[in-house]
Amino acid sequence: MKRFGVLLLVALISVASVLSGCGKTPEESEAPVKDTLLWGVNAEASSLDPATSKDTVTHMMMYQIYDALVREDPTDYTKLIPGLATRWEFNEDSTEVTFYLREGVKFHNGDIMTADDVYFSLQRSLDSSYSSGISEAIDHFEKVGDMAVKCVLKYPYGPILDVMTNMTYGIVSKRAVLEAEAAGIDFSRNPCGTGPYKMVEWRSGDSLVLTRFDDYWDGPAKIKNLIYKLVPDASAGAIALEDGTLDVYYGIADADEPYLKTLPQIGHVECPGVGLHHITFNVTDGIFTDKRLRQAVAYALNREEIAIGAVNGEAEVANCLVPTSVFGYIPDFPWYEQDIEKAKALMAEAGYPNGFDVVFSMQGSDTYMKPAEIVQEQLRQIGIRVTFDKMERAAYLEDVGDKRNFVASLRMINATVRDADSVLTRRFHSGMLGGGNNYSGYSNPVVDDLIERARKSSDNEERLELYWQVYEILKEDVPLIPIYSTNVSAFFSAKLKNFYPHPVYRYAVYKMYFEQ
Repeated sequence: MKRFGVLLLVALISVASVLSGCGKTPEESEAPVKDTLLWGVNAEASSLDPATSKDTVTHMMMYQIYDALVREDPTDYTKLIPGLATRWEFNEDSTEVTFYLREGVKFHNGDIMTADDVYFSLQRSLDSSYSSGISEAIDHFEKVGDMAVKCVLKYPYGPILDVMTNMTYGIVSKRAVLEAEAAGIDFSRNPCGTGPYKMVEWRSGDSLVLTRFDDYWDGPAKIKNLIYKLVPDASAGAIALEDGTLDVYYGIADADEPYLKTLPQIGHVECPGVGLHHITFNVTDGIFTDKRLRQAVAYALNREEIAIGAVNGEAEVANCLVPTSVFGYIPDFPWYEQDIEKAKALMAEAGYPNGFDVVFSMQGSDTYMKPAEIVQEQLRQIGIRVTFDKMERAAYLEDVGDKRNFVASLRMINATVRDADSVLTRRFHSGMLGGGNNYSGYSNPVVDDLIERARKSSDNEERLELYWQVYEILKEDVPLIPIYSTNVSAFFSAKLKNFYPHPVYRYAVYKMYFEQ
């Protein structure tokens, strides 16, 4: 790697020095422990208002400024724990959830949080188009006491608590929002939450500067200052991390990861992401309307080899048709193992003993083409000769997603809620046909019923049993073939401790500290 530019180094050190020296006592000035965390990012925040943002980088930053009613255990993202709500209760038919609020919580402006603030925040976000991807099941919110709010659902919805961890439902100060509106000030650039850090300055095109909120309800952060520094170039970010200019960099390129893992000064954590790479067949038009041919493809694939060749093995092979990190993924569900002879027998049974030619419609980026080219080679073994129609993203989404003008494709879907329902509903429920969701055209009333029953159950064991039944039917019908979920990696200074992995980058910075 070539050396990083001097200008970024000087700029970062200047910002850090100013912050770390402000208002210090002599004792603090002599303290050896670093008190400023420099976190490089490849994109700037879009908006620091929970009601008007939903991109990953922005939510990563907002997670430091706001709290939600429910949160994940900072050390284990699979466990939900109380946030600004100390507890919650479901009504008898699980169509209402009452959240009982934590008392004495302060906003960054010094106000004490009330049910008015919480109701205002939740309903404001629900009414925003930015929440549409996670809020379908929510009808409305209600204030039901000085320190309680109720979420009223359209139908019982098993993943509702996971929805409530999302920063879209971060709690804002009602007074701060209304005062900003009255004064013509953009609240999205002047946020006021209850989180462990509060904003000092947002320098457009350069950095977002946060500092510790000493009155944080869960105890003050261990690191005083947090600076998100814009470094769009991934190579520059990796070099800055290597030489210590940055403490963390979000956006490491795949090509740089193997090298960074060899460096003793760099720490590394990873976990499965929320995306599922998969093959989709058009099951209503074209050659793959024959289930036997879809099964032949499933038998022909070695998905471990695909993951190794496409992403250097930085992935988990998926045995179910949902991402491996979400609730409802069943690791021991038995998907097809590669069996070339069975694949060839199915080809012959379907009337194609000598194979056939087929076009896969594809987005042209490496994300999709690298695994697709390995699939192409593996299918050659059973006589399926694949060529590619490479398309720009907009054209692909229109032709393949909206018009369903394709025969087969390899793509990726993200779980907008970390629950199997998010993917199963969008890809397999007949109510989602077309429109970029169920674009395979798959329709099965039994699967519809199982998905709906699982969605409406609040019994996790029952939900898993229902999902197992869904997976068995989908394995037989093969409208899609799961391949892998890529791992989400984080690279940071080895001196930075308590850095735990998270599939959508909800890092608990307030728990982190620098080793002396």
